[in-house]
Amino acid sequence: QVIDRLGKVFVKPACEGSSIGMAPASDAQSLQQAYEDAAGYSGGVLAEKFIDGPEYTVGIVGDKSLPSIRMVTDNEFYDYQAKYLSEDTRYHCPSGLNSDEERTLGELALTAFHSLGCAGWGRVDTMRDSDGSFYVLEVNTIPGMTSHSLVPMAARQAGMEVPALVERILALAWEDRR
Repeated sequence: QVIDRLGKVFVKPACEGSSIGMAPASDAQSLQQAYEDAAGYSGGVLAEKFIDGPEYTVGIVGDKSLPSIRMVTDNEFYDYQAKYLSEDTRYHCPSGLNSDEERTLGELALTAFHSLGCAGWGRVDTMRDSDGSFYVLEVNTIPGMTSHSLVPMAARQAGMEVPALVERILALAWEDRR
């Protein structure tokens, strides 16, 4: 019924990140296998409609969205291998969106972030379908802060080096504490 209703889907554990336990499914057999794999992790299992298009991420710092990043991989999707192990994944920042599209995506990311009660900083992952519509995949409340992480990459594009980014995040945490 899931495949009949949604078509191809992505199945993933509800409480994992980094695409761990995630798999596409386009028929009952692959859906069953993907479900069993995802159910091996804690929390529930999600199945979401497959979106065929580019993936973007938007860092959030305070009440501002950072420039979007478009991730490109030769893998079937931006999976764990593409995120952490591959030397072939390409990160485009600026992402190639025009100013109106960038503004629309930034507003969507901020809305998603704040609608979940998030504050301070985070990252919102999205995809864009063939009609040009953006869809929120997830909100990451503890994104990476390594030299290869996406929020620092977007902050640098916005003119903020990592030390200044960390200082801003700490200042926001201090303000929220009050």
